[in-house]
Amino acid sequence: MKAGLRKTQNRYLMKLLCTVSLLLLFFYDGFSQSKPVAKPVKQPIQGGYKITGFLKNAANRKIYLTESAFYKSRQQSDTTIANAKGQFSFNGKLDEASFFSIRVEGKNSPQYFFLENSPITITGNADSLWAMKVTGSKEENIRQKVQQMMLDTAIGNQYKRAELKYTNARATNDVNAMQAAVKDRQEVLNQEVKRVKKIIGTYSTSAVGVNVLSVLINMGDVAGADSLLTIMEANEIGKTLQAKFFRQQIDVMSRLNVGKLAPEFAQTDTLGNVIKLSSFKGKYVLVDFWASWCGPCREENPNLVQTYKTFKDKNFTIFSVSLDNNRQNWLNAIRKDHLTWSHVSDLKGWKNDVAQQYGINSVPANLLLDPTGKIIARNLRGEDLSKKIQELVQ
Repeated sequence: MKAGLRKTQNRYLMKLLCTVSLLLLFFYDGFSQSKPVAKPVKQPIQGGYKITGFLKNAANRKIYLTESAFYKSRQQSDTTIANAKGQFSFNGKLDEASFFSIRVEGKNSPQYFFLENSPITITGNADSLWAMKVTGSKEENIRQKVQQMMLDTAIGNQYKRAELKYTNARATNDVNAMQAAVKDRQEVLNQEVKRVKKIIGTYSTSAVGVNVLSVLINMGDVAGADSLLTIMEANEIGKTLQAKFFRQQIDVMSRLNVGKLAPEFAQTDTLGNVIKLSSFKGKYVLVDFWASWCGPCREENPNLVQTYKTFKDKNFTIFSVSLDNNRQNWLNAIRKDHLTWSHVSDLKGWKNDVAQQYGINSVPANLLLDPTGKIIARNLRGEDLSKKIQELVQ
């Protein structure tokens, strides 16, 4: 597999599995490369999992097994040491199938997979973990199938054509062509929503199927996600922590649909002052959820900067809520990206009080409010955001 394609697939996989939160795993990069210490062999746990692994180029290195369940407050983790042949093992027991990563001491990137209570075999090369083979997990088999289904290039190419059509029409100020391009783009998105629903329906009794609800939610079809989750709740999979997490998120987001008033909140800004959402009443406000560690957020920031510059004197502003937990990183990103509007954060990361109040489970995310504080749009980005603002302030 070519490196470029591999990177694209890894980025998409992280998005697919609600894994903006997986960026929290970067904290594990601080593990020291200390001399291996002998560790007692663990005995298999009845009814649990047993991972038997072999990784070339992992001899005598630490192997880290880390849970990546965004819906849990506590993540399981374990460490072992590969022998001189690169062989290793893990034993444990899970309450439910969950997303984990394997990382090798001194190597670059971890690889993610679904772990469940069964005998699991992992084989591969520590220098290319992305290609490792996992057998014995039904959920991992499903995840791999779903990953390939989600990486449908045909729909992606259709969307790119619609985007190019819009860009060209905008360059010549061809209003009719722009409207046609917007329609084409929406039709592609509608197709994608239907396709994601079909994928979830196909795997509605699996943990992976539940996980893909996040994609549907992020695409704005909260009602569709609600209907599918209701079906899941009639089965055992609907009783899992992950399903219960999405039920809570969907219920919160349903109370924040377009047409509803945005709940009041207040947090501390970069200077230590408490800023209330209600202080912006009388203006169109984009409530933006982001974080310095979020790659897609940083990529979107130039669009926000341009939108703010264009409309800041036309009754529009931005109010950003950061899901950072490191103050200096937060401040550095604001300065580096030239974000000159109001910013607040309680520096609790994913446990940010406002993010939980608003049901935010991935970033970037935003809500556009009218001057009365009513929600008039969600998750507008790039040209869609500037176009909507232009319509409102004319």
